[in-house]
Amino acid sequence: MRTDIYNSPQRRRLFQSMKMGWYDVCPIEEGTGIPLSEQTVPYALYHCHKVPQQTIDEIRQASVAVGKVLMQSWDIIRNLDEETLLDYGFPEESIKLVKFDSLPPFCMRLDWCWNEAKGIKQVIETNPQTPSFWFECTEGNTKVAEHFNLKAPIFNTQQILSLSLNQQIERAAKYLKKSHTDCNVTFTALNNAEDLGTMRWLSSHYHHQSTVLPIEFLRIKDGKYLFDSRTGKSIDVLFMWYPVEWAINDIDEDGNRLWQGLEELIFKKKIVIVNFASAFALQPKSIFALIYDLGLQYLSSENAETVINYFPRTSLSQQDIGDTYFAKPILGREGEGGFAVKSGKMVYSSENSNDWYRRQQLVYQQLLELPKLDVGGEWMTAVWGSWLYNDGNDKLVSGGLGIRVSQSEITDNLAYWCPVGC
Repeated sequence: MRTDIYNSPQRRRLFQSMKMGWYDVCPIEEGTGIPLSEQTVPYALYHCHKVPQQTIDEIRQASVAVGKVLMQSWDIIRNLDEETLLDYGFPEESIKLVKFDSLPPFCMRLDWCWNEAKGIKQVIETNPQTPSFWFECTEGNTKVAEHFNLKAPIFNTQQILSLSLNQQIERAAKYLKKSHTDCNVTFTALNNAEDLGTMRWLSSHYHHQSTVLPIEFLRIKDGKYLFDSRTGKSIDVLFMWYPVEWAINDIDEDGNRLWQGLEELIFKKKIVIVNFASAFALQPKSIFALIYDLGLQYLSSENAETVINYFPRTSLSQQDIGDTYFAKPILGREGEGGFAVKSGKMVYSSENSNDWYRRQQLVYQQLLELPKLDVGGEWMTAVWGSWLYNDGNDKLVSGGLGIRVSQSEITDNLAYWCPVGC
């Protein structure tokens, strides 16, 4: 008799023992951002999908190759003119800061269509800014694999994360002409179980004192400093798990926009926000279209070969792709607003498509067939996530990886985590 992968005493005991407070999740109410706690649904599955070690190794190697392309592209993007960046969907308010922020991205998660049965191995998109699915790929897989008497897919993921995180915070402190031990380091996110829980977990990998707080407690003092409104303590180095495009539009309780004040602090070097504007340079879904539009001659021969091998054809023009494609908003996240067209007819679309995403310019990508996995007796669509970290010399090294699965064709923010082992 099968154990219920969605709701069983064994499942609750396992994920509670891992201190993973978001093994169940709540949908978020559109417009308010309030979690709908009465609609809690399972997220982490009581299951461990066995994967050949060769597959794990190949995804990691391919991810490092893609990371090299993205880091070369990052340097190109920051030197493009404003008009070009606007054409590729960068918000006008973000451009000055993207070009100013010289600290390279700290990390990113690549999403992959890794369909070995069909011979498809293509990176779908990159998520360098405000990434989720972090604990699961770094620590969670190891613990679940052990529970099911399987091997961890990767053994040193937490050491890789810790080394990179500490190096990046030290670099941020030097940018302010301070020692990292003299800086007030803070981690922040939206006040929900997954976001804030992940930040608490991430902060445990920083080797010195730090603070974790919900984002609503951040305040700006007269253009002089950012501070924690609960304690009055100023902040020097901030790791903010929050999208740039959301921050641009935020207002305070008096209706005043906050972006100008935050931008001013960054320009005056009163604060450094780790993995913020520099990472956002690679966040828009149009980046893959830009890589194709620039042409392979802009890339090293090694990186050009990687684009040919692993990047799906992507364009801002539907005509360039043809009548079979996947379309998504340039600033889309978690599948919002995406839809697939085959031979000119829509075949499936995201269940979550609020007006913020419907109004955006679209990017068109070669339609890929995602793999289907047998998960507890159900066939589900699978997307691989693979982590990369800055090694301190602005080269990206491979970290953890994992699988999100869905009963629909598009993995969204309520797709399940399916742990993996070897």
